[in-house]
Amino acid sequence: MSAPALPALAVMQCWLHIGWALVLAGGAAGLLARLPVPRWVRLSVPAALGLWASWPGELSAAYGLGLAFQAPSGVLALLSAWWGWTSLRKVPPAGVTAHGARAFRGETALMLAGIVGGWVLLLDTFAQLPWSVYPLGFGPAALAVVLAMALAPLLQAGAMRRGTAWVVPAALLLFAVFRLPSGNLWDAVLDPWLWLVLHIVALRGWVRRKGA
Repeated sequence: MSAPALPALAVMQCWLHIGWALVLAGGAAGLLARLPVPRWVRLSVPAALGLWASWPGELSAAYGLGLAFQAPSGVLALLSAWWGWTSLRKVPPAGVTAHGARAFRGETALMLAGIVGGWVLLLDTFAQLPWSVYPLGFGPAALAVVLAMALAPLLQAGAMRRGTAWVVPAALLLFAVFRLPSGNLWDAVLDPWLWLVLHIVALRGWVRRKGA
């Protein structure tokens, strides 16, 4: 059995800083856009956090975050960047049209798959499954299955105009080319912070539907 393809050490170190810079800057921009703060604050705080994470050495925010949580998944980094960018541009959320609603249902299926997949990986971590799931992320079969799931929402009418529909395919392309962040597919599409966010989004959606 051949050894799994792993990213180069220099590429992993670069992604550690770039990934956390996108997460911190995008997350801050998205949160500040919902607060009554001046525009210069909405611009300067994300920029400062992004530069802090990009700073080399132990003074970088990415250094401490990397020790605690390793590198973020490609999905979390790209999703944070998209959220921050659209928040700064004040782009209204898609989904108000029929095409947008259908596309959102396809992305909801990916969100639920991420939640379930996270629980499976958690059980696998504690050896509570009869088979090991994490090593499957080093093989091509898992990549083919996840890629098919990620491209399915794009086949719906109007889905290609939604930025969120491209997040997972872009993260998979990043993984296929550079094997980021760890050489394992599951680390490219899911991490603990993203898993937590998916639970919050799913819970908010359920509460909103119950109150409607």
